Amino acid sequence: MRADRLVSLVLLLQARGRTPASVLAAELEVSVRTVYRDLAALGAAGVPVVTESGPGGGCRLLDDYRFPLRGLGPDEAEALLILGIPAVFGELGLDRALSAAQRRIKITSGAGESSALLHLDMPRWFSAQEDVPALPAVAQAVRLGRRLSIRYRDAETARTTGPLGLVNKAGIWYLVALVGERDILVFRASRIASARLLSEAVERPADFELSAFWAQWSAEFTASRPRLAVVVRAAPDALAVFPEVFGDGGRQALDNASGPDPDGWRTVTLSFEHEMAAAHRLTGFGGAVEVLEPSQVRELIVAAARSIISARAWRRPADHHPPR
Repeated sequence: MRADRLVSLVLLLQARGRTPASVLAAELEVSVRTVYRDLAALGAAGVPVVTESGPGGGCRLLDDYRFPLRGLGPDEAEALLILGIPAVFGELGLDRALSAAQRRIKITSGAGESSALLHLDMPRWFSAQEDVPALPAVAQAVRLGRRLSIRYRDAETARTTGPLGLVNKAGIWYLVALVGERDILVFRASRIASARLLSEAVERPADFELSAFWAQWSAEFTASRPRLAVVVRAAPDALAVFPEVFGDGGRQALDNASGPDPDGWRTVTLSFEHEMAAAHRLTGFGGAVEVLEPSQVRELIVAAARSIISARAWRRPADHHPPR
């Protein structure tokens, strides 16, 4: 931690020139006394630090000194600076480290204090962000390559895992981890009630690559979900909101739909997980959607409509006649 602070101190002085020790202390979140100790350590290491007391004084580097940062070309530095600090790094506890790293690159590459040009807002619209209290412990296990004991919210006992990586899918965190000798499983991080770092190291499979694993796992997960094809005739008003109601699946269904009849109705094949889900989502369209097949979905919608009518009839207040 002190080595990182010393580097940050040099970079701050290089970027700002003469700076009061109190300002440096506030920036580094340490005491003024600690700043002076760090300046003495830098001087002993050969960094030309100058401290001046009195009005107009402060701490600075000799004018011709530049802190070296080797190994990055201009394009590489630009690629790292174009992105700000996404909120996901804050969730992992890495926002301050990334901020310090970007400050080093900005100063040594001559980019100054320019702001980020690209911002990542990862969660989908109208989706609440999940509470992930165990995420810092999970992230620490991933960074350190240590085994982790986790307990799911609906489980009574914990299980030992070998964390291999974290994936953020549209704002939702997933842990990819070894369980046993060779099984690699995916855990939704928000469902982890507790996580305890263990001392044993994780032996990563030699051929494991996180992005490749996630791409294959995602494809298999999508293909494994049960799907029910439902053929409907839909009026123009219903067709107009299919993308909003059914998302990407609704857009794809419209692309493959039949041409409109004289009244603008089209035959569309939608996909649902099961019959009840199809009936539930299509009932809201009322007479603007007609289910052609399967018949079970049509019957469920008819039953739901009858139930609604019966409920309204039951709740209708009786007629009241004025007294004679």
